[in-house]
Amino acid sequence: MKPRRSKHSTDLDLFLDFPATKTHLAEVLGVARSTLVIWENIAFWRIESFRNAYPKSHDGSVDRESPLSPYQGWVLSRVGRLMAQLRRGDRVKGYIAKNPNDFSRYRYQQSFQQIQKIQKGA
Repeated sequence: MKPRRSKHSTDLDLFLDFPATKTHLAEVLGVARSTLVIWENIAFWRIESFRNAYPKSHDGSVDRESPLSPYQGWVLSRVGRLMAQLRRGDRVKGYIAKNPNDFSRYRYQQSFQQIQKIQKGA
């Protein structure tokens, strides 16, 4: 993997207001697009709600070329933080297997609501 352009790019959860391409998301997170694709593959095969967030093609297959939803961007920011902490893909995969709720839509919605409360109070 290439070094991050920003050492602290995944220190916080990412909340976008719009769908984002992998290229744009990589820029926001300060990583190479190829790094983001590695993270996306980890999430796709291990987090069912992440995989189900992709639109389906007319034949029922998953359209992985479509922009990523705000939820998917949030998941990838969390996977990136784990990669920074654990340093190896197999460790990240193990963490996800043991803690699937850390990546659920419910956890995303809870976190997003907390951010909104903080912003309203500021």
